Amino acid sequence: MDEQTMTEKLSFVITRRHQDEATLLALAVRAGIDVLYRETITEAYLMGEVPREEAAQALGQAQLEDLEYQRDCLRRDVEWGMHGV
Repeated sequence: MDEQTMTEKLSFVITRRHQDEATLLALAVRAGIDVLYRETITEAYLMGEVPREEAAQALGQAQLEDLEYQRDCLRRDVEWGMHGV
């Protein structure tokens, strides 16, 4: 369980990176938005709302292929579980 507060974590990062708080908070917001964007693109692609080309551009070809492999495996598992096929 993570028992450190955000303030403690931020203080640690400030100390280790020798950067000011505003710079690190800006980096954290940017990194967080990037994560949320990638999650949203992934979800939209899997729901058929974003074309494959757009997903490949945002996620990278290798990650998209991994995602498709995982999706296909899940579909096969569900099919097998429902129909024994």
